[in-house]
Amino acid sequence: MKYVAFSAILLFGLSACSGPGAVSPSGGLMYTVPATSSVVYVAESSQDVFIDAGAMGSMNMTGNSESELAMAFATGTDGVQVTTTFLKVSASMSQPMGGAQTASESDVDGELVFTIDKTGNGTLVSAPEVTVTAEQLISPVALAYEFFPRLPGGAASPGDMWTDTIQYEIVMSQGGLSSKSVVTYTLVGDTVVDGLTLLHVTYEGEAEAVGSGATEGMEAIQSFSGDLTGMFLWDPARSLMVFNESSQDLDGSVEVPASGMPAFPMTITATGTVYLQGG
Repeated sequence: MKYVAFSAILLFGLSACSGPGAVSPSGGLMYTVPATSSVVYVAESSQDVFIDAGAMGSMNMTGNSESELAMAFATGTDGVQVTTTFLKVSASMSQPMGGAQTASESDVDGELVFTIDKTGNGTLVSAPEVTVTAEQLISPVALAYEFFPRLPGGAASPGDMWTDTIQYEIVMSQGGLSSKSVVTYTLVGDTVVDGLTLLHVTYEGEAEAVGSGATEGMEAIQSFSGDLTGMFLWDPARSLMVFNESSQDLDGSVEVPASGMPAFPMTITATGTVYLQGG
């Protein structure tokens, strides 16, 4: 049986949950239009999925993704408008009973446009079209909600913490995804990297998601939850994030109701990095 890893959209989701922030003259930590209005980010991630299929044996799947995202920032109705162009996409997910699923930038038609308010809460404006064969690997819409970390939207000092909830739903041609994460951020303080003084923020939280789709003509359902941790750095002089890294450890199950078989346990581990091209 062919199992589709709907959790693969995390290659474009939680594994890249950071972005540019700004420290206002009053000392607030909030989003504003960066001094550099157009940048390119490189996002890389990997994912390992293990399914215990009982008498059928165990199944392992691995996923990898690398993308170059050109982002242009401008003043929007509700804060900062972000227009994202997918310059390069290379994503793959192995399958235990067949060849790997793959996707590239040719599977993405158009730009992703969204806005973020001063805390980083995202609102989708428009999304590119993604081919049916690639939509379980590429989810541009998730970037509107996941790519940028939540900020306090006001004054912040080293040691300060803030918690926010990131929740959204995605509808695909053959299923969808419902995701919710509760994340706590901590402003650690300053750090110096390559002569630049950057702000260092860590985060940790709990994530849960339910995904559905079609495999061999039958509906498949995955549900999972677990821990996420990470950190990001940004340059307050340019108001740009320059680096992010994250990891996830998730447990859940996969079920094909029409098969008449019980749900199989599943574990997922994933890591991701995002960095500003050119530093």
